Amino acid sequence: MKFIIILLFSLLFPACNGTKTETNESKKETPKVEKTLKVAFGYKPRSFDPHRHTDSSTLAVTKQIYSNLFSLDENGDLVPELVEKYETLPDNSIILTLKKGVFFQDGSEMKAKDAAASLKRNLDIPISKVLVESIKDLEVLDDYRLKIIQSNAPTILLHNFAHSSIAIVKEVPANEEGINIVGTGAYKIKKWGIGEKVELEAFDKFFQGEPKIKNLVFMTIPENSNRLIALETGEIDIAYDISSTDVKGLLKDENLKLVSKSSLGTDFISINTKKITDKRVRQAIELGVNKEDISTAVFEGMTELAPSLLAPSVFGYDKNVKLKPYDPEKARELLKEAGYENGLKLELWIYEEPTRMQMAQVIQSNLKEIGIDVSIQVLELSSFLQFTANGQHDMLIGLWYVSTGDADYGYYPLLHSTSAGAVGNRSFFANEEFDHLLDEARTTSSVEKREENYAKAQDILSEEVPLFPLDYKVYIIGMNKKVDGFIFNANGNHILYKTDIIEESK
Repeated sequence: MKFIIILLFSLLFPACNGTKTETNESKKETPKVEKTLKVAFGYKPRSFDPHRHTDSSTLAVTKQIYSNLFSLDENGDLVPELVEKYETLPDNSIILTLKKGVFFQDGSEMKAKDAAASLKRNLDIPISKVLVESIKDLEVLDDYRLKIIQSNAPTILLHNFAHSSIAIVKEVPANEEGINIVGTGAYKIKKWGIGEKVELEAFDKFFQGEPKIKNLVFMTIPENSNRLIALETGEIDIAYDISSTDVKGLLKDENLKLVSKSSLGTDFISINTKKITDKRVRQAIELGVNKEDISTAVFEGMTELAPSLLAPSVFGYDKNVKLKPYDPEKARELLKEAGYENGLKLELWIYEEPTRMQMAQVIQSNLKEIGIDVSIQVLELSSFLQFTANGQHDMLIGLWYVSTGDADYGYYPLLHSTSAGAVGNRSFFANEEFDHLLDEARTTSSVEKREENYAKAQDILSEEVPLFPLDYKVYIIGMNKKVDGFIFNANGNHILYKTDIIEESK
């Protein structure tokens, strides 16, 4: 998460001297222009509750409404956000001292009791609990100091605090999801209906300075081509997830500019181990998928092939891990050994999104060559998440952001046996040795021991193949050249409070 620079606003008034007429004229202020920034993405946000959902569209919006205790800077280093300073104790407890003068959007000042209530709410919601479940107790020491009694290595929890789903909200019950959920972010909710548009307005008491843009509008435009057209015609100012096939055309438009950077996200194929129990079949599937084909056909080569679920900048990435080669001959041998000499039929599930379909079609073609007949099942995102959490799929194409910058959030939600189902482990992988390695890495304070455990965990994944990585997601964002101050975030939750629209001088 890339920031922080505090904005300082100065109001300049002309000096008052001369005649009465001059004095009156000096008091006339030029009306402030209320600017509107329009941003579009591919699928609509599911909620304004940051604790309940981790899909990228939801968090892209909620990041503007809520703030976190910590964030990651442009180098991936942990930095305080709502926290002034912190102290770690020998028993792994943490004392946080919060910043003073931070206000919620209802006008009340944020206090330690609010942070405690927000973290307790996380503990009651399964999808965010996985990030804070090491917390055993919370003690409010005074208005601005909070003691967190917890069991894991402090660095894990501190990094988890940087995840957007651990944003601090004003006290609200875990079972309540309504418009009354308020945060301390740069924007507050103006209108969030069931349609394709979310409207936010600037919060003038934002602790990092009033945003330059008064109105922020998020629009859902599912088709990549339509999103680009909206950008070209000026209907929107920023378009997320531009297709790589549209890059050349975008660059030819003198009114547009491009931001293209690697992220902390990894595309992967998850295999339901409850249905596909023989690891030789899972190994064959991985060897039968040509990652280069996907990169070329879908991403115009504008992506990096992934040897690991973890991006290279994530703590715990094994530098010795190798990219598995495309080997259809070996894949056919493995299927024969597993008793599928005559092939088999499997379903590959995806959610509605053009790039997912393109990827699925390449995979379908690849696997047909080794004797696996793949049918592609396309679902709306909420149905996709619900049904795959229930284990109704054979395989799925997923995308996961290790948004905390630590391997614990890469492996634990997606692959630990206790995370099976809705929390994230949709391969339903259950391996005692793997679980032990992750559990041990959570409790030791030794950096070397943690790295060793994650390397061993990577070896198990390479052998068992409950999922396998395809590529590291590259963000391609198109925007009008008038847009200035956009802050790229490697986990997709880009920062917009410093963004402005600069009109050309006349």
